[in-house]
Amino acid sequence: MGIAEQQLSDEAQYCADTFNGAIASAAVSAAWEIGLLDELERSGRVGIAEYATASGAHPDVVRAVLVALSTRRIVTLDPARTEAATGPGFDDAYRTKGFFYWLTRGCGELLTTLPGKVLDADRQGDFVRRDSRAISVACRNIARTFFDPPFRELLKDTDCSVVADLGCGSSDRLIMLADLMPQIRGIGIDVAAGAITVSKEAIADAGMEGRISLVQDDVLNLAPREEYESVDLVTCFLMGHDFWPRENAVTMLRRLRETFPNAKSLVIGDTCRSTGVDGPQHPMFTLGFETVHAVMDQYIPTLEEWSGVLAESGWRIADRRMIDLPAFSFIYRLAPA
Repeated sequence: MGIAEQQLSDEAQYCADTFNGAIASAAVSAAWEIGLLDELERSGRVGIAEYATASGAHPDVVRAVLVALSTRRIVTLDPARTEAATGPGFDDAYRTKGFFYWLTRGCGELLTTLPGKVLDADRQGDFVRRDSRAISVACRNIARTFFDPPFRELLKDTDCSVVADLGCGSSDRLIMLADLMPQIRGIGIDVAAGAITVSKEAIADAGMEGRISLVQDDVLNLAPREEYESVDLVTCFLMGHDFWPRENAVTMLRRLRETFPNAKSLVIGDTCRSTGVDGPQHPMFTLGFETVHAVMDQYIPTLEEWSGVLAESGWRIADRRMIDLPAFSFIYRLAPA
């Protein structure tokens, strides 16, 4: 009797789903990186041999990726496994692909070596490595899909001329703002060389070299510079938790007022530590986000803790938007208190 004919117990099926889900997560990332997800989104169906030939991919690996996706009903396969079509879970998987890419491509090495990162004796030296370029690409997609629409709405009446984006990643946000507001100039600031590389490529592709400049600098240790004096809007997305723990966050937020002395607004968008959830109640991304940052020994504040540091730091909330996915996320527009 083959496994397909067996009736698995609920416990066995649960463990199988957990195991297969890990493979499917990596398969989502692979399918996106090689353009397979985009092709399925465009046409709804692909022939495996034809796609492999056209893309230069190995047909057996393409088939294995699609089989993994089929276990989560992201795609369906014909009986001969020669063709794949979008399944009932495809639209949600396509919309959230950036989270999978962040998890398996950006943080893949950290997670696959997790057994060697638990004991304090093993947590020495450079024991945490992530792919900064992949994280930049993933965060660009996450921001475009989930943060940028409410961000654009929040800024619709904001008057500014020079925008500095802290932890700019791909500079996608600065490019978006430059498209929306032809009068502005942008300064992208990031410490990661991989992110600066992605930014340069994106700025050149957008023809924005004359309007957006880049500074490779540590956002957590910024000092005043001449080019920062003209900045009247500072933005910071998906890295505000790096300001913490609390005493560091207060110092950092105060320092931003000194570094950008003419800033009228500081817009922070970030994801907080979950509260009131347990076990299978965890929403998408939350568990990965909190696990990765626990390994990195990086404190993640709650929404309540964020609110508590602002007044002490010399800022007040002028406007806000709450984000459903990632769960426990927000965008605050802050003004000097």
